[in-house]
Amino acid sequence: MKTIFNYLLILLIATSCNDTKEKDGLVKIDAKGTNLYYYSIEAENGDKTKQKVEFSIDRVIVDSLKLSENKIKAMCEEAVRYADWDVKYQPSYKHGDIAMLSYDSEENKINAYMNGTAENAYGVPDRISSSIPFNLKGNMIMDADDLPEIVSY
Repeated sequence: MKTIFNYLLILLIATSCNDTKEKDGLVKIDAKGTNLYYYSIEAENGDKTKQKVEFSIDRVIVDSLKLSENKIKAMCEEAVRYADWDVKYQPSYKHGDIAMLSYDSEENKINAYMNGTAENAYGVPDRISSSIPFNLKGNMIMDADDLPEIVSY
């Protein structure tokens, strides 16, 4: 969990220094030595409105694992598609502006960290975060029932 917070801190610093938010596709930015990559994608909220989500991508995924831009795009699209997996009132779900693809060296997998909001039974917006795991080839990890192994918190 400490690793997640470290990546989120790096993400905050990097996005505050990022002048290329309007570009689409994989962009490499060296913001204060973080040397991260970014990929922007248009997501659809539960109410069918569009929203741009900017993924920060751990440099290990591009530089060491050598995943292609097409594979990274596919992972981002799947992460956006499944971000509302455990939301009870999916039409109320709204994506957050930023997300992350991170390499987990202990588990030897890639995690997509997503956040957003959705209304609860009383109509009050609640924050929801999801962790969506991928193997090192960029394929979503499934459980024994062939369902995505998504963790929401």
